[in-house]
Amino acid sequence: MDTMRLEIAGAVARLTLDRPHVLNAGNRRWVADLNETVGRLRALPDVRVVVVTGAGRAFCTGVDLKALADGDFGLADFVAWEDAMVAMERMDRLFIAGINGHCLGGGLQLALVCDYRLASEDALLGLPAVKECLIPSCALHRLPRLIGAARATELILLGEPIGAREAERVGLVNRVVPDAEFPAALDATVERFLALPATSARASKLLTARAFDMDLDAFRPEMQAHFEICLASEDHRRAMAALRNRPRA
Repeated sequence: MDTMRLEIAGAVARLTLDRPHVLNAGNRRWVADLNETVGRLRALPDVRVVVVTGAGRAFCTGVDLKALADGDFGLADFVAWEDAMVAMERMDRLFIAGINGHCLGGGLQLALVCDYRLASEDALLGLPAVKECLIPSCALHRLPRLIGAARATELILLGEPIGAREAERVGLVNRVVPDAEFPAALDATVERFLALPATSARASKLLTARAFDMDLDAFRPEMQAHFEICLASEDHRRAMAALRNRPRA
């Protein structure tokens, strides 16, 4: 792939967005590569955790504005970008966004479909689409659910970026660390997710995503079906064996 790198090491996949000369902004090729990457990940059942980060000093600054202004990026490309993100959101893998710098527009939209967002202290996050007479795709649906309607509306309509600490305060990112500590903190976050039983982690991700779309009576049977799978799993048996063998206080 020309615009990103996918590295697989056991249960961990690392996707590095790799157009650092344009702060990892996405063009038509980038969107095609993202969809190809999602397809590859779907075919790798042993991968449990996917880390998404950017090369250089940015995570991703959204659409390549030169390509957009030149007519080399259009509605079909925006739709394909969203197709890839929806597939990530619905995949039974855990995605971690390692926000190592500017995270704007479609870059923030990409981070929103990840299950955990770790940001470096110098990161800047925002959705400038309205200023460009665009709309920020399905962030219009996701962001209010994450941080509340009032703050989401402000970020969407005004398009002004916020710093990482403010993003942490409003719940847009899970954790912020100093720049020098970011690589180690990202690795530690991966290890924390890998330590979880795969069966219950996947079920919890999928069910949490459904929580806003179903009433409780519809949600319960689906939850109970996953609960039954968890109870019958080898992961559960190992967890219970570990509890039995744990030294008593």
